[in-house]
Amino acid sequence: MTQSNRARRTAFAAGVLALAVSATAASAQELNILTWEGYADDAWIDQFEQEHDVTVNPTYVGSNDEYMAALAAGDNRYDAVVIVSSLAQPAIKAGFVEPLDLSLIPNFEKISPEFRKLAFLKDGDTQYGAPNFWDIQPVTYLADDVAECSFDVLFDEQYRGKIAMWDDVSTIGDVASYMGFENIWDLSDDELEQVKQKMIEQKPLIRRYWSTGGEIIELMTSGEVVATNSWSYVTEALKDEGVNAEQCAPERPTAWLDSLFIVKGTENRELVHQFIDFMLRPETAAKVYDVSGFSFTVRDADAFLPEGALEGTNLAKGPEFVESLFFWGEIPRRGRYLETWNEIKAESVE
Repeated sequence: MTQSNRARRTAFAAGVLALAVSATAASAQELNILTWEGYADDAWIDQFEQEHDVTVNPTYVGSNDEYMAALAAGDNRYDAVVIVSSLAQPAIKAGFVEPLDLSLIPNFEKISPEFRKLAFLKDGDTQYGAPNFWDIQPVTYLADDVAECSFDVLFDEQYRGKIAMWDDVSTIGDVASYMGFENIWDLSDDELEQVKQKMIEQKPLIRRYWSTGGEIIELMTSGEVVATNSWSYVTEALKDEGVNAEQCAPERPTAWLDSLFIVKGTENRELVHQFIDFMLRPETAAKVYDVSGFSFTVRDADAFLPEGALEGTNLAKGPEFVESLFFWGEIPRRGRYLETWNEIKAESVE
């Protein structure tokens, strides 16, 4: 992705809210989706728009909690939303999303069985979410500055002032896993305090708590930051910019799963089902992987990638690896986690 193209997409994302409200009659239909950077690239969105004579308006967010805030506010401009595993059940229980009609999503059957059976995407036997991409939470680093990669790098004094961390409550889970806690999404007050103190000790090393992919990409392109907990999309985008960036898996990696949901009350139910089915096409999944590096859930997508493209990746490790991961789960005391995260960021250090 070139700098000019990324700047164009950033400007588009910033103005998409206004566009969604002041849509013109020039387009036959519009589909408004609440999503992440990396899921709405022209490389595949253009094809869907042409096939269905529709304009897709993506709104990008920087943290998982922005989703719930937008849905809880009752903003009815959105038709589809991408929701992470830890917030799937809260969104279903709150009535923010509605069930899928699987008869309208034939490609749902192409999802690998280990993802189709996930209970947190259902209410009983009723399917609400269509899982399409997942990944571990890697450490992204500049290979010219960091010789060996592990989660330890993010706490290494030699990189003082050049470390960044994602401004999201899931970062608490990353650090808790690094510290050896097993119940990382349901820590006690004492355990949360230990994580808090560990991250306060880290603060002199921190250059920035970042919110969006564009923000951390700019920080690492300029060399202001040399390592961060990250997304594979960030690593791939840096490589596209010509930056010598690499990533590594933490010793005890956490992982996320993103799924497509239909926003309750949308007037575009049939179109949303068509979009979900399109995103579950193996060839679409391959295009998203090529741009973002995110692992796909659908079978046969590898047939649309160069031979050997998945060698050494998470996708080459099989279902046993998937079942061993600390997938982001529902956080029963999410409010307490957010309070702790805000306390960490507010703490002043000398």
